[in-house]
Amino acid sequence: MMDQDSARQVTILKVVLLVVIVGGWELSARFGLIPVFWTSSPSLIAVAFWESLKENEITYHTYITMQEALAGLAAGAVVGVMLGLVLGVSRVLGAALEPFVIAMNSLPRVALAPLIVMFVGIGFASKFLLAFSLVVVPIMLNTYEGIKAADPQLINMMRVIHAKRYQVFYKVLLPNCVPWIFSALRVSISFAIIGAIVGEFISARAGIGYMIDSAAGAFDTTGMIMPLIVLMVLAFSIDRAFVATSNRLLRWRDEALS
Repeated sequence: MMDQDSARQVTILKVVLLVVIVGGWELSARFGLIPVFWTSSPSLIAVAFWESLKENEITYHTYITMQEALAGLAAGAVVGVMLGLVLGVSRVLGAALEPFVIAMNSLPRVALAPLIVMFVGIGFASKFLLAFSLVVVPIMLNTYEGIKAADPQLINMMRVIHAKRYQVFYKVLLPNCVPWIFSALRVSISFAIIGAIVGEFISARAGIGYMIDSAAGAFDTTGMIMPLIVLMVLAFSIDRAFVATSNRLLRWRDEALS
């Protein structure tokens, strides 16, 4: 853990970097160093966001996309954790299915988007399934690896004191894989959003992907960048929430290591 002085320095550095990036972008656009048509500018994006916010357009489309992404994330997390625990606890099943899981993970699920849309239509289900498919395998693999990474000495110690299998699971295996699960969840936030947006690109009547596709058809760079920045801020906020939750739940690990 960082002390207060180090944390303050990191915060100041973050603010300075943000100001330099945004300020440099704005000044470069204003003085013609970069083409505004292709890159837009922070001021144009801010104006577009305010206009869209007044018309309730960005809020509506963001709600649609986040609903699809978070539903896929939640379902993928539950199914992925359950499958990962089953594979990790059962040595025979885990060893037998591991190559198939790796092969499934190497499959570009985004490429299946047209098939999914064709099977279930252009509504909520296609975006949900795309987000789910991008999330479930990484979470399953991380959970599985978390079980495999459990300290063998702790497991042997539990066996020496004649602990039951369920006691070994709850006292050693499950706590060990919790950090792995949270790590997978942080990565999966962006995967779920990508899945929802790809589905909206293919066919949708609402959502951030629909907004970007419509703006691209009108060669509106600002209209494409603005919703992406909104999604980036939301994804970052969700990530910070995961980090805060993880730190609270894993406080015992930091205390044990200190």
